[in-house]
Amino acid sequence: MDASKKRRRIRGSGKVTAGKAVTPEQKEPEVQIVYTPAKPFNRKWFFLRLATVAAVVLALVFGLSIFFKVQDVTVSGVEKYTEWEVFEASDIQKGDSLLGLNRARVSAKIRTALPYVGDVRVAIKLPGTVMIEITELNVVYAIEDIAANWWLIDATGRIVDRTDGATAMDYTRVTGVKIQDAVIGQQAKAAEPVPESTGETTTMPPATIPPAQLLDAGLQVLVAIENNGVLGRIDMVNVSDLQKLTLWYEDRFEVNLGTVENLPNKIQAMKGTVAKLGEYQKGYMDVSFTIWPDQVHFKEFKEES
Repeated sequence: MDASKKRRRIRGSGKVTAGKAVTPEQKEPEVQIVYTPAKPFNRKWFFLRLATVAAVVLALVFGLSIFFKVQDVTVSGVEKYTEWEVFEASDIQKGDSLLGLNRARVSAKIRTALPYVGDVRVAIKLPGTVMIEITELNVVYAIEDIAANWWLIDATGRIVDRTDGATAMDYTRVTGVKIQDAVIGQQAKAAEPVPESTGETTTMPPATIPPAQLLDAGLQVLVAIENNGVLGRIDMVNVSDLQKLTLWYEDRFEVNLGTVENLPNKIQAMKGTVAKLGEYQKGYMDVSFTIWPDQVHFKEFKEES
């Protein structure tokens, strides 16, 4: 076979690629695109299916509410109150739907009825138990109102109980600000300035620092006391001057805190300085500019001769 015939045979049987002949059977298959038109939206079918799902969910919830009911209530963490008092305050009734129990509402009712309760955790244990865990307040603070009544508060300013002046001496007293319209279980409100009457005219006292700001500063000091391990050792906190907040550590040290800035470090510095002093020592301590413990200034009281 001559060369011309050989070339015609190759040319007729396929194309030449990289020196090789490709037969028709070896060609890559062509991709065919098939267009399927979208089905029209069936509104009736959609709503029927939605109604079916809703019915199943409602049936499930209804069935669970029938079978899972409150059978028992357990209470833990109480000392000042009895378990029965907590149960009564919760307003939970045996036979109530367990899954329909509003935990936030139960917690609020307990805290309102029992002011010494600080935190409430409500949990559910199937098939029929409600578990209530109580954290009671560490109330160690007392504050006076404008009518000379004393009230116990926590570090958030929540009024816990009423007391008398003699009992208030056993607590850390907040002075330099008074409260008004005290209601147990609610936040303490600083007393506003009272107008002065001279018989013919009534005048307001000279402009001073807002009482609410004084009370807020006092609460900040109380929080710093709680968080720095000196709870129960502070006799009094005076907030009459926001530039010179002072406290008495037991009956031994008068401490100048300065402003509310950097209170945690100031309390820690005071605590560290007290630990280095002898049990017999008393004096004046200035931590108003304290950033580091070595900035504490201490001046010992001289014994009266």
